[in-house]
Amino acid sequence: MPLRALRHPAVRAWFEAGFAAPTPCQAKAWPEVRGGGHTLIAAPTGSGKTLAAFLAVIDELAEEARRGRLDDAVRVVYVSPLKALSYDIERNLEAPLRGVAEWADRLGEPPVAIRAMARTGDTPPAARQAMARKPPHILVTTPESLHILLTGESGRKALAGARTVIVDEIHAVAGNKRGAHLALTLERLEALCAGEAGGAPGASGGGAGNGAKTEASAGEDAACAAGVAGAGGPAPNGARPRDPAPGGRTAQGALALPSAAPGPDGADGPPPVPGPHRLRRIGLSATQRPMELVARF
Repeated sequence: MPLRALRHPAVRAWFEAGFAAPTPCQAKAWPEVRGGGHTLIAAPTGSGKTLAAFLAVIDELAEEARRGRLDDAVRVVYVSPLKALSYDIERNLEAPLRGVAEWADRLGEPPVAIRAMARTGDTPPAARQAMARKPPHILVTTPESLHILLTGESGRKALAGARTVIVDEIHAVAGNKRGAHLALTLERLEALCAGEAGGAPGASGGGAGNGAKTEASAGEDAACAAGVAGAGGPAPNGARPRDPAPGGRTAQGALALPSAAPGPDGADGPPPVPGPHRLRRIGLSATQRPMELVARF
């Protein structure tokens, strides 16, 4: 049963109450993601890729809350090249997060209070200050805003405890300049989490110096988003409740590709933070580009 990969009873209960069954890509992805390794989920739009990634990491966060280890720190970074999709994702995360919290209460489990927040060039200063005071567990952002966060001391401090990065719409950026810039930004995030100097400002990747600004403007995000304005985004909530799972050869061929190396903590997923640690990467892609190009990215 694919649902066995989801460990927390409230997460399983929420899914079973709203969905008839996992889609093929969800059934394949959940064991891989919960195993702790890097994973590429490649499937057509509407096949539930986003929920496949998010529900697995929500399950991990819920398990941390169950053990009393869920502190106020960014644990998951979700990156979308489409700013509008970032806001959609934040809104659509509210349903599973609220539902899991309610089911935990019904089942007599310890409280599960997982927070998500979007951070883009349009985020008002008050929301940015609130994030600095009480970071979300799931940060939803764009490639450009992630790059800017990594150039400022407060941004690096917030991101240093991240253990999972989810990159959506890989097919929209793989093979172009924006994708190359994002790849370099992800390496800087990796270096930051590993405690290396590469995550510091001024390191390779166009990082700002001491006098550079530390906040992205709306214009920066809008200009960079124009390069992928024609790309279609996946259904932000994955499969619709009670709809049959998508059929056909393409959906059945959805891939969840683990890394060659095993997860850092075996079947129990990533280890607790803080301290230097390995950043796990989860990629989401529609099958609009050659798989070799997407996998290389």
